[in-house]
Amino acid sequence: MTVSHGGRDLLARWLVVPTKNQAIDDLLGVLRELDEMAAANIDRSHLIKERIDLLISRLEAGDRLPDIVENETLPLIPTLITENIEALQDVGSRLRKAEAAALRVDGYTMERIASLFEVSRQRVSALLRDSQ
Repeated sequence: MTVSHGGRDLLARWLVVPTKNQAIDDLLGVLRELDEMAAANIDRSHLIKERIDLLISRLEAGDRLPDIVENETLPLIPTLITENIEALQDVGSRLRKAEAAALRVDGYTMERIASLFEVSRQRVSALLRDSQ
């Protein structure tokens, strides 16, 4: 079904809107996942720091990088960094969707959410659509 709005035809859609309790429950679930991921990232970051310090000291002592890397315990620093970034991207995306949905259910306009998240209104619309 199409409706005319301002001279344009728009596809009319029924959207499933979560209740306030559902939106908060979803947000709490994502926040708990974020908490676990943050702890894992902290652990990886400590390991990265230890490996950096060791790498610096060995290079300053004149050791060759190939000798260091071949004897280093896996995963290497670049892999640990990638794991931290991927974890943040994954849960960060879900957090944005859950938080946008919770704010929307609480009466926030898409414009206000966009301002808070520092994104466009269109991006908020996509987040809300993806959160359903």
